[in-house]
Amino acid sequence: CDPETLEDIKMIEKPALMALAVKVGTTRLIDNMILKL
Repeated sequence: CDPETLEDIKMIEKPALMALAVKVGTTRLIDNMILKL
């Protein structure tokens, strides 16, 4: 998503925010990072 507006994007053409939530057993892992491609 756009890191400033959090709107969805179709293609990464500028820095974008990647947010991830994963459940491993009973533990939920949440992380995010800026993608600079």
